[in-house]
Amino acid sequence: MYTVAETTKESTMSDVLLEDVLSYISYDPDTGEFTRLKNGKRADTHMTIGYKRVRVKIGDKKHEFLAHRLAWFIAEGKWPKGEIDHINGVRDDNRLINLRSVTRAENAKNLKRRSDNSSGFSGVIRHQTGWKVRISNKYIGYTGCLGKAIMMRKEVERDMNYHKNHGRCS
Repeated sequence: MYTVAETTKESTMSDVLLEDVLSYISYDPDTGEFTRLKNGKRADTHMTIGYKRVRVKIGDKKHEFLAHRLAWFIAEGKWPKGEIDHINGVRDDNRLINLRSVTRAENAKNLKRRSDNSSGFSGVIRHQTGWKVRISNKYIGYTGCLGKAIMMRKEVERDMNYHKNHGRCS
């Protein structure tokens, strides 16, 4: 049975030493892949939610880590304090260049467009004969022109430091 270190307290993860992890697996920051040292096979596997996980046995304890958090730990030598954002939005792309340590609020500013979006732009909602603009549960304004609504939203996104990838299709 593996313990899922990501859902337990930070003390559980801090009990895992970098040298112990590196004695079991290697991480390639250019490809984002993990490899078992004893047999050369891939150590990361896909999860149904799109992320990858890595299972590691250290001593007599088995641990399971989200691959992007483990990649950060190996590259930086310490566990991330907040969340790890996949900059391009691809959950299984664990190349170091695609990862950044962020707060939950910062991570929310790099989300893909919702599947139920009808306007094609995040925060721009069809309302009666025009378009309502919202951001972070705040009402921004209303206009009869889709183009103006998009410009309103983009301007507020810039002012609030949203990531340039926010609202992407996939």
